[in-house]
Amino acid sequence: PPGPFGFIASLFSALDDFVDDATSRRLGNGASFYGKRRSGFYGADDAMRKASRRPDVEEDYRGPTGVGYFQWRRDEETGEVQAVTRMKGKVIDRRRELWTKPGDDDE
Repeated sequence: PPGPFGFIASLFSALDDFVDDATSRRLGNGASFYGKRRSGFYGADDAMRKASRRPDVEEDYRGPTGVGYFQWRRDEETGEVQAVTRMKGKVIDRRRELWTKPGDDDE
């Protein structure tokens, strides 16, 4: 941001991105499971950094929320990977309306 306080605004924005990544477990190799990082902590050539700050289906975490232990299993009928509970193998429903791309008409 331009102006005399632009440096401070960008500093706090970078700090916010880092704290978001740390609390969402995206530092280290966690970005491969929990979605790409927002912060520039690992440098400009970080392959696991998001391309933009806007939400993206391909780069953000798409797993279930509010569930502690789950596994990814492939459905034999559809071939789609689903999140299931570890103990009983029950499918955990994801909110698909939040993760569909505009123009997808597969439902």
